[in-house]
Amino acid sequence: MNPISHHTSSIWLGKLANLNVARTAARGIAPHKPLMLLTVIDLIESGDVADGWVRFDVRLVSRFRDYWELVQERQRNQPEIPMPFHALGGTRDRIWERFTVEGQPSHAKATTRLCSLDPALFTCLCDAAFRREARQTLVAIYFTPREQVMLSARLGLPAPKTAEIAALREQADEFKARQKKGRDSRFKSDVLGGYYFTCALTGYRLETESAALVQAAHIHQHAESGNNDPRNGLALTPDAHWLFDAGLWTALPHGDGFRIHVAHGRFLESSPHGDRLARHHGRPLHFHDGARLRPAAEHLQWHRRKRFAGSRCGSQS
Repeated sequence: MNPISHHTSSIWLGKLANLNVARTAARGIAPHKPLMLLTVIDLIESGDVADGWVRFDVRLVSRFRDYWELVQERQRNQPEIPMPFHALGGTRDRIWERFTVEGQPSHAKATTRLCSLDPALFTCLCDAAFRREARQTLVAIYFTPREQVMLSARLGLPAPKTAEIAALREQADEFKARQKKGRDSRFKSDVLGGYYFTCALTGYRLETESAALVQAAHIHQHAESGNNDPRNGLALTPDAHWLFDAGLWTALPHGDGFRIHVAHGRFLESSPHGDRLARHHGRPLHFHDGARLRPAAEHLQWHRRKRFAGSRCGSQS
């Protein structure tokens, strides 16, 4: 990738600072477009958008929804995600070109399912320093001070230095609660995407265009550790998540991977289809070929000591 020029960088930062956004007295600046851009920047950084083509799929939709939770208090509704995905290709913004799933030009939000980023912008967004500036620009311009605190915490950025933010800092409990909400939001996005929306216990993955079955589970209990490092997480189906939190199974390092241990004798189960927890004992944790995240051994060791209901966790031959 060729280095970006200061001139090109300045042009695009200026464009990001002047998006065509709606403004109302009741809700302020509409956050849809800047949140969509923050979502796409994340996907570029994680490698999910490696060629400049942005797809309307669960990776984009679920991450956008996690961002939306941070503006829900002001917006008081659920987001219409196809709208900003389509609108950012409009005449005023021209962030990308819009296409149907078949690769034909799209003229309506109902049919826009692929977008090709402007090549110059994509080059800029492949640069870490530009991504940081772009995020800071979007956060500072389009969001309220409380939202800025949450978004900055989610993005690992310092909160803007404004009088409004300084006043919020004086409300220490409120300020910390906003920061926590932002970090919690990032944990969910990073864990689900990092494990490719695939259950680490069963290997099961079910996703639609807009939703996935798995949940982001903390390994070392968050209420005790406050640890939102993605390596303290697993993607699990709801039943696998419940069983894990109940201590009915855990996993331990084994060679280059992790082996599942089931708390035999601590539960009764039956299934006409043979889909039982006990059969996972001794199997490795499952990681999809597209997964880029692995749990940290020390967190699983905490889970074994503090949550696992089995009498012992011996090695398996």
